[in-house]
Amino acid sequence: MKKASKIIAIFIFAMSVFLGVGAVEVFAGTTSQTNTVNEPIKFIAKQKGKKVILKWNKSKNVKGYIIYKNGKKFKTLKKNKLTDKKVKKNKVYSYKIKAYTFANGKKVFSNSGQTVSIIVTDKKSKKVNAGRFKYIKNQYTISLNGKVKLQGEAYPSKKLKKKKVLSRKLTWSSSDTSLATVNARGVVKANNNMKTGTVIIYAKAHNGLTKKVKINIENYAYPSKIKKMYMLSDDIKPLVTEHMAEMTKIVSYFEFENKNNETTFDIDDKGNLSMSKKISISSEMEKTIFNLISSMPITVEVHKGYVAFNRIDFTVYDTGIINSIAYVFQGMENVDTGYERIEIAPNWYYQYGEFSKGYFEEEQE
Repeated sequence: MKKASKIIAIFIFAMSVFLGVGAVEVFAGTTSQTNTVNEPIKFIAKQKGKKVILKWNKSKNVKGYIIYKNGKKFKTLKKNKLTDKKVKKNKVYSYKIKAYTFANGKKVFSNSGQTVSIIVTDKKSKKVNAGRFKYIKNQYTISLNGKVKLQGEAYPSKKLKKKKVLSRKLTWSSSDTSLATVNARGVVKANNNMKTGTVIIYAKAHNGLTKKVKINIENYAYPSKIKKMYMLSDDIKPLVTEHMAEMTKIVSYFEFENKNNETTFDIDDKGNLSMSKKISISSEMEKTIFNLISSMPITVEVHKGYVAFNRIDFTVYDTGIINSIAYVFQGMENVDTGYERIEIAPNWYYQYGEFSKGYFEEEQE
């Protein structure tokens, strides 16, 4: 009899480990457990009558979910929906969700959980939940070095537009941080890793209501099209027709590979490439710049924020005319604004104007 009881006890213990009963709880990614548990996504809270309905997308390879209500463990379940009937009107409730699975007899959680909040309302409630977004554009295009600040606020639905929303504040997240990151203020910044593509930035209201913003990340050093060609002078136009490949190679080199240098390249009296300030460049780039300047009477002006390809012609009246193609990669505030400027492609500009010969000689000194 004692032997039979011992066998039964061992069997019950084994089954409890198999089923996860009494399992030790650990978080994925800790030193004691490295299993990855997929975090639930699209967690949203909605009110239906006097109840709060929580929904989320199912996570792959998980055993279930744990819901926390106002900071305390509330429910453990396997479905991706929960109805909370224990709520009171005009009271705010906060819910957090985590997924879990079992590994080696231990309950392993997803690293972090999404949180939503909701106010239970009636017709007399002064504050209501978010039902729409305002001031958010659907799409942006930025350069590899670029950034953009997303605007946006949560508002009540149009039917309740006279009410106040519980919170206008949005939280932001990126679908691919290898392409771009977004901070708490909604500033999206492309990662400077020469990787182009499309990333989705999610704007989320307090109750989980979400809007997608598409961010296209392009390498502006290689423009797909030059516009307003008719406005370019005939003297400078060959740069964007016959010599665009050399220009894009040069600007890309100084934007990504050889940063923060300043000099002007020219051909000296002996026919050699000269620099106003000696900097170190690759032999391949030296050859590219030399070939370009040899093909056209221009100088290549390198600055920390832009590269300009300048053609300067002097008239008989001791005045000069400048025609220039400039590529700007760190903001227009870095560029000399003394000339007329026309955008011919994203971050590419045609500049032209007149100056005195004396002013030019001063600048050269």
